[in-house]
Amino acid sequence: MTINARMLITALFLIGLTPLWAQNQRLTWEGDEYAMRYEVIIEQEEAVKYHRVLREFTEDFFIEISLPSGKYRCQVIPYDFLNQPVPVTEWMDFEVLSGNHEIILVNEIPSAAPESEKIIEYKNPFDIYLGAAWVPLVPIYQDSKTDFDESKSFGVNGIIAPIGVGVRFNIVSAKQRLFNPGMESTASWRIYKSDSGENVQSILFDCNMIEQYRFIDNRTALNLRLGAGVSLVSNGDSLWAIGHQYSTHFNIGASLLCLISKNFFLETGVEYSQLFLKDFFCFFRSWIGLGYKF
Repeated sequence: MTINARMLITALFLIGLTPLWAQNQRLTWEGDEYAMRYEVIIEQEEAVKYHRVLREFTEDFFIEISLPSGKYRCQVIPYDFLNQPVPVTEWMDFEVLSGNHEIILVNEIPSAAPESEKIIEYKNPFDIYLGAAWVPLVPIYQDSKTDFDESKSFGVNGIIAPIGVGVRFNIVSAKQRLFNPGMESTASWRIYKSDSGENVQSILFDCNMIEQYRFIDNRTALNLRLGAGVSLVSNGDSLWAIGHQYSTHFNIGASLLCLISKNFFLETGVEYSQLFLKDFFCFFRSWIGLGYKF
């Protein structure tokens, strides 16, 4: 018998023995919608020690393997959208028995979702914010042709009202990672001198709809708001009254909210307000303040 014939017979004999010591299996796990790929590491137990038998990358929720009967452990490491591995410490034990064709890993695979998404899953359905701020007012337009100068009650004609404070209370949904709707109520007060030299006080009450965009760090958010309100003005010693000292308005604006600790936040932004007066008075209000997130 030639050497080539002997090698052929030996190879056929080993192929025939292969089913006795190894078999094909499929290793599966529950996938994660945020994972870009998975790293699979398998180690076999031998004499209370483990040695690595496989390390493979895949974009699927399974891999095809061929392992002999025995005890093993496995790590499935998801990679996030930045192609960075998610930290993993736990191993999943499994055993290969004769006739096994599918091995299902039942332990929870770490999620590759952004941190903001993970935190939202365990939060209350709503976030509550309460804040106070310095609220200067800057008039930007009036119609000087009006016969009845209502704007003087509001200290217009280019006069800036730097002395002003306000409080803001809002409730915002916390169910989404990006845009979350909410409602807001605000009250602000300011004092300044009108063109005639009189001391003028004004109070503004507003109700706004909010759309909050949360950034990936979950510590910064952009608030977009649209709403309406009412303004009351008192000149000199006169009492709060209706008529030309009372007006409705609508608002549109945006602000940036940053958490400076677990619950305290800093918020700054600007709003455009249009009063429904004869002289078409409109102004900007800026907010610079601190608050508490419940």
